[in-house]
Amino acid sequence: MKAFLKGIAVLIALAVSAGCWDRVEIEERGFVVGSAVDLAEDGTYELTFQYIVPRAVQGKSTGSGQTSAKPFQNISASGETLFKAARKMSNEVSRSPYLEHNKIIIVSEQLARAGKLPEVLDLFVRDPEMRRAAKVMISVGKAKKVLDIKPNIEALPVQYINSTSENPNKSESIVPTVTIGKVHRFLLEEHSYAIPRITKVGNRVSLSGAAVFGSDNRLRGFLEGDETSGRNYFSGAILTDAIKIEMGGQLLEFEVKRATRKVRANVVDPKSPVFTVHVKVEGNIGESHASVDLLDPQIVREIEKRAAERIESNMYAVLEKLQKQYKADVIGFSECLNEDHHRVWDKIMRDWDRGENLFSQSKVIVRVGVRLRNIGAIEQVQPGEG
Repeated sequence: MKAFLKGIAVLIALAVSAGCWDRVEIEERGFVVGSAVDLAEDGTYELTFQYIVPRAVQGKSTGSGQTSAKPFQNISASGETLFKAARKMSNEVSRSPYLEHNKIIIVSEQLARAGKLPEVLDLFVRDPEMRRAAKVMISVGKAKKVLDIKPNIEALPVQYINSTSENPNKSESIVPTVTIGKVHRFLLEEHSYAIPRITKVGNRVSLSGAAVFGSDNRLRGFLEGDETSGRNYFSGAILTDAIKIEMGGQLLEFEVKRATRKVRANVVDPKSPVFTVHVKVEGNIGESHASVDLLDPQIVREIEKRAAERIESNMYAVLEKLQKQYKADVIGFSECLNEDHHRVWDKIMRDWDRGENLFSQSKVIVRVGVRLRNIGAIEQVQPGEG
């Protein structure tokens, strides 16, 4: 029995020691919170990591109460592959890169237009430390310059970017976040997709707009603010919107509080499907400079009509751009066909937004219904006004 117990003890010891063979002490890790990838001047990849500076984060301060050092440091290295660039970086920093806390991956427009997104993300997808919840963005211009901003509110640029990316419920022109896990699925399924666009504006960033990728994984172009709003209505991703309406020559803001959409496809002719998109919107009067009686049912109906027309206009505008210019379905029609008409989808999927590009030939009917729930009247309109 003693010999048996000794044997068990030895096995446990071996298992425990084997489980820690590659352990790295926390003091030796270089915590990476953000990454940027550009094309270097010599045609290789330029990888930039944003490292946390531990002593600065701990709040070592000067007599004036200000921290004596930046809480982050951006370090770049180049290589024929990102794997090589990351290893080269280890020659220049005292701590090896650790990617478990990497929240943002920014890829330059130049690489995206060259169809290099799958190659860029390959390193991050394969790295066992990397979390699939890391957000992917496409930069206008150099990606590493976005990490150089000095935000006044947050301590780290990546922290500021990450928080701003989570504002689709406050802005209609922001695409919902796209994680590396979602992009990996897009690449495997070989269909078009949209990724948030990020633009450096002085010492701040703007996340308004979207980067549109075709099924060949090349960046086709960008959607601007209103176009992104229209795209979000199509895909059912709209969480809020502020619609300007002119009443009697004065402005009124309709605030969208809730929106739903349903897509129906008529596939009698599989080569020429017809989509009907029903959008239902509920909202309030967010602000009004118009001298109109908001208690008048006729005025309310007019506001609802004009809000619906504005939404329809944005949706048709982005549809025109996606069908005729980019020829990329990033509004969810392929998912509708796959879910509701799977047999038809199996026949046409290879020609949907590639090959014959049936998407660009499809007919789309948009129907928007708006309900004004809360007028928020604060003034009594005098007889004869409005």
